[in-house]
Amino acid sequence: MPVLTMPATPKGHEYFHLERGLFMAKKTKVAAKAQVSSKVSGSPPKANSDGKSVASYFRAIFKENPKLLHTRSNDELLQRWLKDHPGEKEVPSRIKNNLANVKSILRRKSRKKPGRKPAQPTAATPTFTAVALNASPVFDKRLEQLEEGIDDCLTLAKNLDRDSLGSVIVLLRRARNEVVWKLGGDAS
Repeated sequence: MPVLTMPATPKGHEYFHLERGLFMAKKTKVAAKAQVSSKVSGSPPKANSDGKSVASYFRAIFKENPKLLHTRSNDELLQRWLKDHPGEKEVPSRIKNNLANVKSILRRKSRKKPGRKPAQPTAATPTFTAVALNASPVFDKRLEQLEEGIDDCLTLAKNLDRDSLGSVIVLLRRARNEVVWKLGGDAS
């Protein structure tokens, strides 16, 4: 019978199995998360003497003075950083880059997201107008049946040939949305 010798295991992380051979133990979830976060950013967020990150420092400034977010120059912000950090004679490039990133992110979040522009009606496409109808339970049930029928037609048109039936699909969507609007629901 062969004699098995255990290979040296540094720090007790490696194990030997008779069938699988040498394998590495799984890391704990905490260790795995720490390793992933350091790989993503390259290093953990650097904190200043107060324990705050540079990004949180600039976010707080933008929160108290939002007009600085839309100014082109960062000179006022950099002068304030130097005033708040008396041990520094000039602003390091790491701080300038961090300021630019934070400012860019906050500007992007403050912008309104453009919605889809409504299509201009042409002579070939009829326009629908919302008309107040008698809102009885029977009428609502019939409108729901109509909506389901239009949905079925819409699905069939998409499955048949989405490209060549594109204008039909647009009209069916518009008709379905009009029915939903009359039901008082959300036409999505």
